[in-house]
Parts: sequence; structure tokens; C-alpha cells
Amino acid sequence: MTISRYLEYALCRRDTLSELERAILRDIPVHPASYRDGDVIIRQGAAPEQSCLLVKGMATREHRFKDRARITSALHIPGDFVDLHAFLLTEIDHDVMALGDCNVEFVDRAVLEQISRENPHLIRLLWLHTLIDAKLHRVWIATRARLNAFERIGHLMCELHARLSVVGLVENDAFSCPFDQRKLGGILGYSTVHMNRAVQKFRACHLLEWSRGRVRLLDPDRLAALVGFDPEYLELTPARR
Repeated sequence: MTISRYLEYALCRRDTLSELERAILRDIPVHPASYRDGDVIIRQGAAPEQSCLLVKGMATREHRFKDRARITSALHIPGDFVDLHAFLLTEIDHDVMALGDCNVEFVDRAVLEQISRENPHLIRLLWLHTLIDAKLHRVWIATRARLNAFERIGHLMCELHARLSVVGLVENDAFSCPFDQRKLGGILGYSTVHMNRAVQKFRACHLLEWSRGRVRLLDPDRLAALVGFDPEYLELTPARR
């Protein structure tokens, strides 16, 4: 099998890929695997010999603290190399867990090493992918500290809308959502009461529909302005890297 087209979509949004680079991406050999909701895809500990590309569904990055509840620090979508940083690390400090049913593709480290030697522009784009991942982490920290529940949930929905649009998974401003309000509350650290109040406010303001595993932003620009969402941190403007 060859690598998911979603990665190519994500890279092409940020820079121009040559036909050779596209061919290299498409010819990367992968090892596909499937996971169910709650399964551990990558376990904390020694860095694996393969990197994992998410191709269907969503996944979370989870941190364990002895007997305390897990902390979620990231949501991953199709096209994300969820552990590309492991290519250079010896230890992984978190788990990656399936959020709903997931399909992934594993890429051997030796393949990435060959790309890094022979295709410097392409490997720069893959590292850009990791740097954007780090920017997402920083924004999550900032929104956790500064936004109230309504604003933070709205900011996340705007972010998912923007990220999923890049890989062609938004239609009529709607996208699949493998988590319900209760599970999102757990991810963000909010009670069911906080979640219900926030979602009811979105509906009352005619900003969001959320039903049967699908979210639709009724007015993405107005929602973005209301919650202070600026997509600049997603690096969506094409540039020569």
C-alpha cells in the first residue's frame, strides 16, 4: 500500500510539491492498522521504529500522571503524522489514543531517513508538519488559560473546521465528529453542565449545529470573530519553505 493522500493535501497547502516529490510521497511503503475507540495507538515509552500517519477518524494525545485522570494535549485528524518527532527522539512522553474508530499507516524509520538524505525540501515540509503540531500545542495552552468554556469550545470547532478543510473533509461547513458533548467535556476538562450551557448558547446564537456525530458551523466567520479565532498559527498561506 502507499501513503494516504491526506498528507499530500496538507503539504501542498503550505508549499508547491514537484511531481517527483509527489511521486516519492505516493510510493512510501506503509503498514496499515485499525483501532477501536479508546485503543492505544502509540504507548508512552521508548520511541517506536515507525512513525504513524492518521488516515481516518481522530486521535488524542494523552498524558498520564500516576493514578490521576489523563490530560489531553492535542486532537489529531487525518493527514497528521502523530509522532513524526519520534524520528529523532529516544522516548515518547505521552500516549496516542483512538477517538472513535481509526485507521492509521505506519512508516518505517529507515524510509524517513532515506528521504532526509535524498530529498531535503520534502523533509523540510515534513518537519514543518511537526512545527505546526507544536504551534497547536501552544495555542491549546493559551486557550485553556484565557478563554471561558463557550469561547474555548468555539475556538476548537473553528480550528477543526480549518484543519479538516485543508484535507477536503469539510462539506457545506460541516464535518464528522467522533466525540459527543460528554467526551469533549472530558478532553477539555469541563463538566457536563458547562458543556450543555455552551452548546445551548451556540444553538441560540445560530452558530453551530451538532447532531448524530456531525458538526456544522452556521456562520464560520461570525463564530471566529466571537471567540477570537485567527488561523494564522495553522500556516495555511503557501510559501517557499
